[in-house]
Amino acid sequence: MKVYHQTGFRYQWNIECFQQEIGDGLIFSPINIDSDKLLQLDNNLKRTSFIDPQLYLLNEAKGSLDTYPYFPGNIKSDFSTPDLNNSNILLAQLCIQFQMRNDFEYIIIPTRYYEDNPTSYFEQTSDYFVTPFCDFIRVNGIKKKILLSVIVKTIMLSDEEKRYEALNWITGQPVDGVYLIFEDSDTGKQIKDFNFLFNALMFIQILKNNGMEVHLGYNNTEALLYTVAMPDSVSIGSFENLRSFGIKRFQDIVNGPMRGPKARLYSSKLLQWIDYQYITAMKTMISNYEEFFDVSEFNPLMFQPEYNWHFLKSEPYKHYFFVFNKQIKSLPSLQLQRIDSIKKQIITALDLYKLIENSVLLDENSDGSHLPTWYNVINAFQNEITK
Repeated sequence: MKVYHQTGFRYQWNIECFQQEIGDGLIFSPINIDSDKLLQLDNNLKRTSFIDPQLYLLNEAKGSLDTYPYFPGNIKSDFSTPDLNNSNILLAQLCIQFQMRNDFEYIIIPTRYYEDNPTSYFEQTSDYFVTPFCDFIRVNGIKKKILLSVIVKTIMLSDEEKRYEALNWITGQPVDGVYLIFEDSDTGKQIKDFNFLFNALMFIQILKNNGMEVHLGYNNTEALLYTVAMPDSVSIGSFENLRSFGIKRFQDIVNGPMRGPKARLYSSKLLQWIDYQYITAMKTMISNYEEFFDVSEFNPLMFQPEYNWHFLKSEPYKHYFFVFNKQIKSLPSLQLQRIDSIKKQIITALDLYKLIENSVLLDENSDGSHLPTWYNVINAFQNEITK
């Protein structure tokens, strides 16, 4: 199973780590890198990578998106959905040609984003994107594999009828697989919704049962949980908006002063990102506190007394890339063995939290309160696939 870097702001950190053989490729973000700069990158970085075209909002020129030839505003000013009726073929041509110039591993078909999907959403997506993209690829004899971008909303998981409508449509498309993004409404650092997680696993499993490649975008730690459904890849991202999909990231809006999040450190042993203030407390109260965290080349620096924790510093994220990639790569290749391995990791983590909380209490964004739900989800999923 592959691990892709979900790039964004500070994408250089991802490239640096990938060049150190951390991860299998990169998912490039047009709003964060100028098209010319992307074209000039070493092809060795791109042949095992792909681009997210980011046409979620057709008329939003966020960041560097308008430097891309396929950006709708470069085809027609004030481009809107009705213009896709006349420009869908040209858009497909420009988008595919740009991906081919970069020699990416996959051709990605973009998708639109709606707050609430219209009743004709799948029909529109076929007409506006899937058909013109697949036609151009076929006519031009392009041999690269095709991935269809799909945003799965919470209601598409919770509502059985909508879930199977989505699955039937996806599996009926002439593509090799999906670039799958789960849009969750959970406001915590970790997803704790049993139904959401269970149905997400079943969604992946059904796609795999139908012979499709499944590449998951915008993953946080729940990527470890998703691996039990045997996707082809999961993603790792630095900042929180790269580990959870939110449409605001693609909106060209002026924000007032924002308070940055607290710096956190990922621990594979605890299956959690821990607020650095609790790490400071653990250092004072627990003699072997370092044993709760993974070893990486960044540990010696971060555990120095003078280290200035800040959410814009690179070390915690590069540490996470190294640790999480290693954690994913160490999983068994067989599904039932992988399920057993992750369940054991969850039980071990819960035991470690008990040791920590004898001395240091953690809040709900640094504790293990998500883990019982994850354990129950895995058990329910295991029961379902072994019936």
